[in-house]
Amino acid sequence: MAESQILSVIRIWAAVAWADGVLAEAEAESLRRLIRSAELTADEREVALQTLAGKVELPSAYLASLAPEARRGVYRAACRMAVVDHVFHQSERMILERLRGLLDVPDAVAQEIEADLPELS
Repeated sequence: MAESQILSVIRIWAAVAWADGVLAEAEAESLRRLIRSAELTADEREVALQTLAGKVELPSAYLASLAPEARRGVYRAACRMAVVDHVFHQSERMILERLRGLLDVPDAVAQEIEADLPELS
């Protein structure tokens, strides 16, 4: 059975949060809020909560089917997750670059999104 889009988004956020090898409390709380408010089945919620326990890899299965605006939204949210702990590591830059490629977000669009988050510099 295919994973729901919201669970894939949670995995993306978790992968970005874990990119530096540490899940900061601010990152964990952001993920907990998303998991609490998301429309998930009990099984999906259990899987989502497991993302708090250890490093997560970027999912790519559903990204190809997203509309361009949704892709930008996913990238924007991932960028925000990368700086929610007020620390931006090279490993987080690398995972954002990989995600941008998976989402096929154009350079100009990525630069515009990132310009709104000075912590990404």
